[in-house]
Parts: sequence; structure tokens; C-alpha cells
Amino acid sequence: MTAALPDALRIDAAAPGAEERIRPLFREVFKVDIGPEMVRWKYGEGHGRSWGAWDADGDLLVHCGVFYRRALAGGQLRRIAQLGDLMASPHKPGGLAREHSPFARLIRRLLAELPDERNPDALAFGFPSERAMRLGERLGVFAQIDQVHALGFDALPAYASSDRIDTLHELGPQAARRLDRLWTAMAADLQDGLVGVRDAAYLRWRYFEHPENHYTCLVVRSRWLRRTLGVLFVKGSGAERELMDIIAPLPRIPRLLTAARHWLGATAGTRLTLWLASSHAERFAPLAQSSAPLEFRIMANPLGPAWVLERFNRRWWLTSGDTDYR
Repeated sequence: MTAALPDALRIDAAAPGAEERIRPLFREVFKVDIGPEMVRWKYGEGHGRSWGAWDADGDLLVHCGVFYRRALAGGQLRRIAQLGDLMASPHKPGGLAREHSPFARLIRRLLAELPDERNPDALAFGFPSERAMRLGERLGVFAQIDQVHALGFDALPAYASSDRIDTLHELGPQAARRLDRLWTAMAADLQDGLVGVRDAAYLRWRYFEHPENHYTCLVVRSRWLRRTLGVLFVKGSGAERELMDIIAPLPRIPRLLTAARHWLGATAGTRLTLWLASSHAERFAPLAQSSAPLEFRIMANPLGPAWVLERFNRRWWLTSGDTDYR
């Protein structure tokens, strides 16, 4: 096949319901299948859009998904863009590293489409690998705004816990109201930065309705007054587990982490890992038994207003629950 010329390239967003087209490329690039339920969970019902760069023969060269996320930016509600499912077929022409490559043209086009009344400053983020981040920076379509760190917490003896942990199996009306109150208090603590909305509606979709993964929802209460202190979402049931999300006022998080370590010991676990972006990782690292930067850097949109990068540099609250693949 002859390499497609730049002027033969077609860049567009898939029509709603047509995201199934990404499944063959996903298998080719990541060597695993993505099921139709997972595709619908990510892209269906207005959750996202699938963007592609196509050659003259109609073959998909590069793909990037845009997942829409309600977030608070400096306390203002926005619908921002999370970039994911970034894929380029190694068996199709076009290249990646050139200024006018299908990759560069695709990302520039979708970033240019972001500004609207729900996202006037074209806010975007993602978790590219180190290689993808370097490529995006070189082409001027990604800018680093933060980095992910992994904090590791060892189990504590179960009998020493001063707080009570209960498992929440379904999100009924009373539990939803409790979560919304916790989220409101947490949002107030994060009003100077960027944070994805974690209200009951989002948490139901993200954790209780996930088509593939099972998560444990833990409600932490004070032992005597039974006051709800916070809610945790945990992935895994073996020795090593992942703390996907914390919903609580920030000053309570040290107490919640201690309760989680006691719960871990009571359920035969040994290690709990929490992902946090830089500044918050630094705040809670003294409570952890280990802390290390990961390869994942947080990208932002370099084509939007310059003040956005300056104001929100190292101001993200992000956990592994904010990713689309864990």
C-alpha cells in the first residue's frame, strides 16, 4: 500500500454508536480485546466520542478517544476532555513523529474542537505513557501539568482500629445523599485546583456499573457515634490491593488511611497502593511506607489559554479511579 499523503487524510469523530470500529485496532495495539460493553460504557450515552485519522483507502491510522468529565476548575463547573485510547497501527502508513503526521493533525483537530460554553478554556487532561508524552510535547500538542505518584501502605492489625468500616453493596437513596454531602465537603477543600466531580451519580457509573471490574465500597464511620467520615473504593481482593478513590474532606484522609490499613489486615491483605498527583502525593507521603513517581505524566492542552497551565500546574486531584483503564 502506498503511504497516504497528508492532503488525503480524513479526520473526524465517529457518529454516536459507531465506536465499535476501534475494537480491531485496540486488539492490534494493546494485544487484548476490549468488549462491546466496555466500549459502550466509555463512549455511549454521551460519555465520550471516538476520533480517528483515516487514509484515502478508509483505513484507520490513528485513534484518540475523548471522554467527557464533569470537573471543578477553580471551583467552577466545567465539562472537560479526558484523552484516552490513543492508538496508532504499526502496520499502516503515516508515521507519528512528523509535524504533519496523522497523530499530530488528529490531536490538533480534536483540541481545536474543545472550546464551548461548557468548556470555554478548552481544558483537557490524560495519562499518557512516557513515550507518548514525549512525542506529544515534541509536536506541541501535549504539555505536562503534573505527574502521578504511587503511595504504598502496609496492613495494620485488625483489632487496633478505632473506627468502623462497613461494605456498601448498592447505592440506594440514603447512601447517595451521604456521598453527595461528603463530596460537597471535599470539593470545598479543592476549590483552588482541578478535580473531577465525585458525586453519587458519577460514583454509581464509575464503580457500581463498571462492565468488567469489581470494586469494594467501604464506608468509614466513627466507632461510637457512627458518624460517616468518608468512603473508599478498593480494587482487588488478594494480598495487594489498589485504593481507587477517596471521598472525604481532606483533613480526614489520614484517619481514613489508617482505617483502611486496619481493614486490610482484617481481610488478609498486606499492601494497599494509592495513586495521587504530585502536590497531594507530597502531602500524604509521610503517612505511607513507600512513595515513588510513576511513568504516567498528566498532560494538558498547550493550545488553550496560557494562564490555565500556570494557574493549575501541580493542582490536580487525581487517583487511579480517574483513569479509564483501571
